[in-house]
Amino acid sequence: MPGPGAKSNVILFFAGALFTQPLWAGSVIINQAPPVATSPVVAQEDAQSNPMNVFLPAGFLSLDPEGLFQYSGVTLHPHVSYVVQDSTGINYAPGNNVSVVSQEFSPGLTADLGRHWTVDYTPTFNFFSVSELKSYVDQSGSINGVTHYEDWDLSFSQTLNSSSDPVAQTAAQTDQQAYATTLSAGYAFNDHWEGSFQLSQDINLVSGFQNSYTWQTTDGATYSFSPTLNAGFSMGAGYTAVSGSSGVPGQSNPDIVNELFQLTGGWRITHKTSIQASVGLSDQQYLAAGYGDSLSPIFGLTLQWQPFKDTQVSLSGNRTTGASDYYVQAQSMDATTVGLTLSQQLLVKYNLVLGVDYTRDDYTSAILSQNIFPGNVRTDNMYSFNASFGRSFFKNGSWSITYSYQNIVSSLAGFSQHGNQIGFQIAWSY
Repeated sequence: MPGPGAKSNVILFFAGALFTQPLWAGSVIINQAPPVATSPVVAQEDAQSNPMNVFLPAGFLSLDPEGLFQYSGVTLHPHVSYVVQDSTGINYAPGNNVSVVSQEFSPGLTADLGRHWTVDYTPTFNFFSVSELKSYVDQSGSINGVTHYEDWDLSFSQTLNSSSDPVAQTAAQTDQQAYATTLSAGYAFNDHWEGSFQLSQDINLVSGFQNSYTWQTTDGATYSFSPTLNAGFSMGAGYTAVSGSSGVPGQSNPDIVNELFQLTGGWRITHKTSIQASVGLSDQQYLAAGYGDSLSPIFGLTLQWQPFKDTQVSLSGNRTTGASDYYVQAQSMDATTVGLTLSQQLLVKYNLVLGVDYTRDDYTSAILSQNIFPGNVRTDNMYSFNASFGRSFFKNGSWSITYSYQNIVSSLAGFSQHGNQIGFQIAWSY
């Protein structure tokens, strides 16, 4: 596949190929908002600044640098997509599921404000063929900025997502809003050492369950042995305020203080292969009497391999821990995900994408007194297979046919589900 300077229609296809999310997706919100369009300047700067990128990651739209309209440093990029899916095994309440035909229409607009700022807004209109699921409008927006000053790299990101999707964690259609703010800085001390600094705020509001407000700082340093080999460390601390009932009369889940430490590394083994990895520990301390600390391992893995010009293979894995917003009888949720993706260009213009994923969500309680809900209170194991076949057309369009299978096995009655999904999507951007 082409490198960072590839034509936008190739990148656009991959955005379309991975765009259609299963209605019963696991650890993420169902029917996630379409990939936020990324300006050519920001996309290429991000890709080229990381020497470990063998190929551009899929999942975003790269837009025409000229845009549809330009005036005084402002460039407008409209984009639109339509998705229709026929699905089975969609839960509308715990233990109750339906077969449904769903449609999504997503018109959006991205604006480049000079060379450093990009703003995007994309609503998604969702329609269902059954009365058990209500139609709704997703809202997705973002503001992204990047700049360089002497030896400093600075970036800012603000995203918001509002949805009423069916969610695997609740086994029902669930209203929620997510707001994420990130301020990052990198400083090059010399040719080998670079420091990184990040402040973030994450707000997750889930109707009928818990709301969480997390403030986090993560700082670290990286040493480059060569342009293709580096190692470093990062450490952080954060505070999570939790509101909402724990599901136990007279008891609410407490706020959380957390610390983390991890080792990081990256190696561009050849021009066709790279690996990035991290491993560490996260310690969560609950601010209430009768609760014990929760020490959990965390890790991250990204492997890229391009054995042939038109073949891409990627392996990813991660384990995270945080407050439980979807299952209120637990204080925290540990999420572990491993995925393998194969992308193959066929007959010059066609592309085939195959992916398999495994996700395990462990909901745990730290209550010590009276052993009300000791230890693990729920585990979900999710297995999925995804396939997509399609191509780009004209300069800025793409279409794809998708198939997905997912099986969710839960230790809690009513939350297991499995089903198939076939869909078609068409997208266009400028």
